[in-house]
Amino acid sequence: MDIKIQFILEANPYLKRYLREHSSYYKRIIRNPSFISELEEMMKKEYKLTFPDKLEKVKNNISMVNAFMDVLK
Repeated sequence: MDIKIQFILEANPYLKRYLREHSSYYKRIIRNPSFISELEEMMKKEYKLTFPDKLEKVKNNISMVNAFMDVLK
């Protein structure tokens, strides 16, 4: 595997874990190092790390705090 790809995997623990869970992608990365960008997108979608997912999480946290505030009134 390319050294650059190894550094990318070491820098991103989520990506490393995703690759271990989906080991069939090792071949694709070795044959085509540019596949790493597609792999990152798939990982973000599965682990819900995209911007809309983060926004949804913040929205849910705010609504939970509002619910607690309503109970305390």
